[in-house]
Amino acid sequence: MHSKEENILLLNSFTKLLINGLLLSLLATGGFAQSISGHVYDQEGKPIPYANVFIREHANGTAADERGRYFLTLDPGVYHLVYSSLGYQSVTVEVVVRDGPLVKDVRLALSTTELDEIVVKATKKDPAYEIIQNVIANKEKYLKGVQSYRADVYVKATEVVDPKKKKEKPAPDESDDLSRSGPPPDPFAEERKKEQARLQNINLVEMQLVLNYQYPDKYKEERTGYKAYGNKGGLYIPLFSEIDFNFYHNLVSLKGIAEVPVISPVSRFAILSYKYKLEETTRENGLFVYKIKVTPRKTGDATCHGYVYVNDSLWNINRLELTMEKGGLRFYDRFTIKQTYEQIAEDLWLPNRQEFTYETKAGGRAFRGNTVLYFTGYQRDYAFPSRFFGNEVAVTTKEAYGQDSTFWNRTRPEALSSDQQKVIQYRDSVEAAHKTKAYLDSMEAKFNKITPGELIYQGIGFRREAKKSQLYIAPILGMINFEVIGGFRLGTNVWYFRRFENGRMFNTQATFNVGLKNSDWNGSLNFWTRYNPYRLGDFSVRVGRNFQSINSFDAYLSQLRISNFILHEHIDLFHRIELFNGFYLGAELGYHNRHSVDNFDRTSILNRVIKEDDPIEFQNYQALITTLRLSYTPWQRYMREPNQKVVLGSRFPTFSMVHRRGWNGLAGSDIDFDYLEFAVDQNLTLSTLGNSRYNITAGKFVNSRDLRYVDLKRFRRSDPFLYSDPLHSFQLLDSALSATDLFFEAHYIHHFNGAMINNIPLIKKTRIRTVAGAGTMWLAENGYRYSEVFGGVERIFKLGARRRLRLGVYGVVSQTNRLAPQTGYKVSFDIIDTWKRDWSY
Repeated sequence: MHSKEENILLLNSFTKLLINGLLLSLLATGGFAQSISGHVYDQEGKPIPYANVFIREHANGTAADERGRYFLTLDPGVYHLVYSSLGYQSVTVEVVVRDGPLVKDVRLALSTTELDEIVVKATKKDPAYEIIQNVIANKEKYLKGVQSYRADVYVKATEVVDPKKKKEKPAPDESDDLSRSGPPPDPFAEERKKEQARLQNINLVEMQLVLNYQYPDKYKEERTGYKAYGNKGGLYIPLFSEIDFNFYHNLVSLKGIAEVPVISPVSRFAILSYKYKLEETTRENGLFVYKIKVTPRKTGDATCHGYVYVNDSLWNINRLELTMEKGGLRFYDRFTIKQTYEQIAEDLWLPNRQEFTYETKAGGRAFRGNTVLYFTGYQRDYAFPSRFFGNEVAVTTKEAYGQDSTFWNRTRPEALSSDQQKVIQYRDSVEAAHKTKAYLDSMEAKFNKITPGELIYQGIGFRREAKKSQLYIAPILGMINFEVIGGFRLGTNVWYFRRFENGRMFNTQATFNVGLKNSDWNGSLNFWTRYNPYRLGDFSVRVGRNFQSINSFDAYLSQLRISNFILHEHIDLFHRIELFNGFYLGAELGYHNRHSVDNFDRTSILNRVIKEDDPIEFQNYQALITTLRLSYTPWQRYMREPNQKVVLGSRFPTFSMVHRRGWNGLAGSDIDFDYLEFAVDQNLTLSTLGNSRYNITAGKFVNSRDLRYVDLKRFRRSDPFLYSDPLHSFQLLDSALSATDLFFEAHYIHHFNGAMINNIPLIKKTRIRTVAGAGTMWLAENGYRYSEVFGGVERIFKLGARRRLRLGVYGVVSQTNRLAPQTGYKVSFDIIDTWKRDWSY
């Protein structure tokens, strides 16, 4: 049974735990606090993920990570730490915090009392509980049954998009056909047109790969065949290093599919989350197979429902069919997993088929998808070379994209359906036609034809299909611009882009405009190229004259004030490249001629709605500034395509350093300063409790001999009512601040993803989610301290088949060492990144 402290922790103080844990471990800046860290293990020395560490004296605590590691910061003193986890006996340890860090590892013993009570009661009702317990007792054997293997995998993903329903037109009167001149309509042509429209709404991808595996969680894909027919954006194609559909694990992480990991029906503590019913027993290949219905005990996003088939006497999974509903899904309304195992050896069962069906509805249309994976040619205990597994988790060969029909006919484990054959035939014929010179010339001529609509409001485009290049010229309406300084301006911009076969890209843009009030000119010429796609090597040059915002990250209303602008004549060079995996080097060189805008006529329509400040007055001066940026993400995983590298992220934080220097005397530069900044940020998934993100930054001007107002380190003023990015700004900071001395700021946000309220049926139906977080800042030069905590609710709305809007409402409480505590309310709008399948914060 849970201890009193654990019940308080889990049920009554969860939000308080997160906020106080944040302030204790991440945001503490006191000079005397010391760290306590360690691991929580079971009796066999295996880590216990997400174990609770409760500080009795503070009535709060923290949680271990997925490897059982924990970290606390406490002032010197005597404390009682209570270590606990569901299904284990709690342990209380007295610790004495002195003047140095303390390492404390603990071991917890299993507590079977609660589990036994449930099993005994349930078995009286249904034998399914005893069957599931047998699977749980034997699952470790099947998890470790193979140390490594190599297998061939064929992937086929299909999406069918229902066409928009149109109002049915009344059937034509046959007498009308007789009165028409000319031949009657061709019914066969109409049928062909309908069939082509239907096939255009079917998308298909085929992929062939070699899957390499090494226990416990190392995967590497070698993709030898790939062919896409139509739009692949809505198709689900798993990446094995990201998602492991192994339900022998206690938790199954479904990255990109579900907001939180799913509790497996054969998890060690699954009986606390699911009810089971034996529906039937059949005999298959000499074995009795039990079909067990799985139903969640409570509605929640971390559970699924469906069926698990268990082999008698072997007590392993024969196959399963499990479904997740839209409450916990990121893009889909429904997602079903079907998985079938086959006996590879006497003591080894591995998946031979996986099938995923998924659907969503938007705009009156249904998007239905199906992805099937076939596993063949298992080579058990395959001897991989040393260092074969690493950060590169997938490789696509150049030949993969050029495989012909002979290859696919040989590798497909089953025949295509009639519709799939028609789609391939139709898409191949269209693709062949689109590659002909006649078609390319016709499309190029059609695109390059100038129409009145393009001339007035769309813009004029010229395309060269053979060179994959495009030129764009702004329309007449686009020539009207507005600036805070002087109001309306007339001008144009021209944009050119080209993509090369080797993955390199080139882009250039030119702008020019004239102010109607001051008759002054502004303009710019920008050049950018990605010269090394695999190492993400970029180079750019920017030259121009324009009005520049001093603090471009400030509150929205502050961006409309004249006092936030200077006249900026500049030339900037930028270069960025990945030196080795996860380690990026960026360098900038800028030469700026800075002018005050006090000599301009600054009146505009903005003066009627915004109380204006006077512009900053100063003598013109020159500034030569260099910036060096280093960032490193340890163990960054990636995919290698023939012409590019696709970064997938890491389980570890990103560490970064910036050095910005203003040079004195060189090329007539008048400034003299050096600025250093260090930062760390990370995105964490805390099991079924949701996901957290944090950002910690510290910096200082180590040299400020001639530091001008424009170059100060600035902190964003909060917007009224609008919630800004909580990882880089504060919500109730009533004025914009700046720093020249040492500063420290930290931000933290946690999305519970239903963990707090999904057990309340009426609340779950609203599909709202809870969120909490905090932030703090300290400025050394004036001793200013600011802290805030916030909490709120969010809800996700559909904007299309894959577009999502997250709307949030939050309450915020802040406190400084200068003012009494303040409160406020904020509203946020966030659009999901469909490429990364993730939110901004």
